Amino acid sequence: MIGKLKMDKEELEEFVEDEDTSIECLQVAPMGNGKVAILFLLADSDYDTTVSVIFVVDDFNPKTAKGVLFTSEWLTSLSASPSGELFALEATIWIWRYGGKQWTRDQVGTESFRQAWAADPGGAMMVGSSGGAVRLVGDDWRPITPITQAEYLDIHGDAKHGIWVCGKSGSVHKLAGSTWQPLELHRQELFYGIDVASDGTIRVAGEDGTCLRIANEEAVEIEPADATTHLAVRTYNGKAYWGDEGGIGVEKGNAIVPLEVETGTVSDIRIDGDYLYVAGSDSAWRFDGKKWKSLSLEYDNGFKLA
Repeated sequence: MIGKLKMDKEELEEFVEDEDTSIECLQVAPMGNGKVAILFLLADSDYDTTVSVIFVVDDFNPKTAKGVLFTSEWLTSLSASPSGELFALEATIWIWRYGGKQWTRDQVGTESFRQAWAADPGGAMMVGSSGGAVRLVGDDWRPITPITQAEYLDIHGDAKHGIWVCGKSGSVHKLAGSTWQPLELHRQELFYGIDVASDGTIRVAGEDGTCLRIANEEAVEIEPADATTHLAVRTYNGKAYWGDEGGIGVEKGNAIVPLEVETGTVSDIRIDGDYLYVAGSDSAWRFDGKKWKSLSLEYDNGFKLA
């Protein structure tokens, strides 16, 4: 196995089979040309023992799946750069990088990061506690001057409309050079997910069913299917898809309509030029506009996707 596991094969099998061990799909990172990397986390109920697993798969076909990282470290976020390099955030100040041959692992600062995002050609970024954010410039992670002590929880951007973050205390901020510019929404909710659409519309997903669509600095409240926490949002083929603790829905007018697909909790949504990718409770999902396809992590004398 690639990476380091703090248990032998017998201990790993016992851990996987233990009824206290859960398997979570955390993120699906598009790498281009139909290839994706998928991050799974196995953990006990207290997260005292963890195993992080990353597979790279072509065209969502399990027969092409290649395990590229197996580690006992707790990985929380995964993203791919335009060149296909993988960036994985380890809780909470370590970044793993993989260009196709071997992984590197480096500490970045001392603040706790919550999300890594590498899709922008200008360089990978990480955001997290105390308004902290860094950007990779060459070989250096350079800090972005904070304007808040609120924790950032998500980051997304568009080539034309810029890079945005969201987080606690109603924070919605746009990157402006080496600092941030706040969007004054005069709200205090916790925002978990943000989307920047190609037409410049900003959407944020938050606690207690908070779903906002922002255009020209004016926010419209979108009616959720229920008041559960909404964790993710992404625009795909002109439609906005919202992920919450109950599943996934699509925005129609000023309301969200649930879709009949058994994803479980949707914690993250990504897109590439052709597909929508969803991190469900324990499986990764792909949607082509008509059909859904899923991949789950299994263990049978070794990890595999099925």
